[in-house]
Amino acid sequence: MSEQTEAKRDLPPEAMGNEKWHDTTDAVWMRSSLSNPDSEAIVEVAEFDDGFRAVRDGKSPEKGTLFFTPAEWEAFVLGARDGEFDIPEEYLTEEEIRIQRGQSEVEATWVPSPLLTPKALAEYHRRRQEETEKGSTDEDV
Repeated sequence: MSEQTEAKRDLPPEAMGNEKWHDTTDAVWMRSSLSNPDSEAIVEVAEFDDGFRAVRDGKSPEKGTLFFTPAEWEAFVLGARDGEFDIPEEYLTEEEIRIQRGQSEVEATWVPSPLLTPKALAEYHRRRQEETEKGSTDEDV
């Protein structure tokens, strides 16, 4: 049996025939710093070296993962910036309304998921260090 056939056999069922599928075992999942641990779901996003993204519910990752091509992700981000996915304000708290309108002092940042594997957490710290070093180099120029 060829190595390629053997590799395909080891893939999970959801990967079969799915050109977007990526192995997320040690993916660096990130979530918004504004995520409320008491909410029903927390959106987490992982970025892969080829630009693909994966999205999951950080409270129930076993429910599945959605994969996006770089072009699909860009379209989603542009739609979000335009307010295409804003939640109707009658469902939001006053603080959430201010945040959604961009009227809040609170700044959202990406933070690592508490569910990261040790390998993924090490990769997160490596990336952060790389960004810090790159920032220092850019300032020196």
